[in-house]
Amino acid sequence: MTTPRRRWSDTASESRKDWITSSEVAKALDMTDAAIRRWAREGLIEAIKTPGGQYRFRRDAVLNVLKGAHVSKRTKRKSTPKRRRPGR
Repeated sequence: MTTPRRRWSDTASESRKDWITSSEVAKALDMTDAAIRRWAREGLIEAIKTPGGQYRFRRDAVLNVLKGAHVSKRTKRKSTPKRRRPGR
């Protein structure tokens, strides 16, 4: 289930200090920046996109993830064995 996307301009009434960057989230969760952005696209963590295309995350949503309240447990992708060509 994905949440509706909000826009950066919709946050004018909120304090911009309540929002942090994807690199700050990645550092806090010990993950890559790309993984955090993928979570945002998949709706696993609340995020908004700025007019410049950058993601911003609610500080309290990140704290919930740190507490384990909203972490999606994913299994590690298993690699498939390489296929041998006939005659080799």
